[in-house]
Amino acid sequence: MGDASIGAMASPLLEGVIANMPLFRSVARVPLAELARQARVLHVRRGAVICRRGEAVNALYGIAYGLVKLGLRAPGGDEKVLRLAGPGETFGEEPVFREQPSALEAVALADTMLVLFPAAAVHALVERDAGFARTLLAALAERLYALVAEVESSALLSARQRVCSYLASLAQATREPRLRLPTTKTVIAARVGVTKETFSRLLHELARQGLIEVHKREILVRDAERLAALAGAAAAARAQAERAPAPAPGRASTVSTAG
Repeated sequence: MGDASIGAMASPLLEGVIANMPLFRSVARVPLAELARQARVLHVRRGAVICRRGEAVNALYGIAYGLVKLGLRAPGGDEKVLRLAGPGETFGEEPVFREQPSALEAVALADTMLVLFPAAAVHALVERDAGFARTLLAALAERLYALVAEVESSALLSARQRVCSYLASLAQATREPRLRLPTTKTVIAARVGVTKETFSRLLHELARQGLIEVHKREILVRDAERLAALAGAAAAARAQAERAPAPAPGRASTVSTAG
């Protein structure tokens, strides 16, 4: 991969990076040090494909900084974004534990630093550390809940409701009325299951109705309750399941309406 570099990091520094990831916070110092010794660091540039659907994956990925898009892509180029993963989050659990090729494509949406945990090291930690195993199960259960909310949203909500639900979830996650979308308009549209043009049109419709204001890259939520009400019953479920990933270091912390 020409736009990626892999290597090692000084163990104490890497231990600190790993310890800050929620999945590994309960791991004691000695096994954490052993995990850091086996881990590798991967630096990828914005736009780099980390793994493609159908590729063999023999490591769990942890995000130290940056933003990663996980999704499905049709042969014709159409895309469905299932998840945006940011700092502290992990991905790749499914192929590591099923020992099957990756079901998703992973692409860096910003310059990103990844920590690669070999599958054997993760398996060994699960067997030795009951606390880590419980944390991992809880994370996977939350991921499943998010997927159910996603299916509900796609099957039962209109495009307008899905956009309202997404904006309401960001407002709840950040607890601030002023939002910055975590990535481009094109990616956000694929995340909520609409076209880029439809997403833009719906934003302007909501602005005309006084629910939001759109200022280039920023969105000001003027009426969060009404926005959530327009999303319908699934808004509450999605608001709990959705996570607003933090941007890469040195970048502002909101999503762009420019694609």
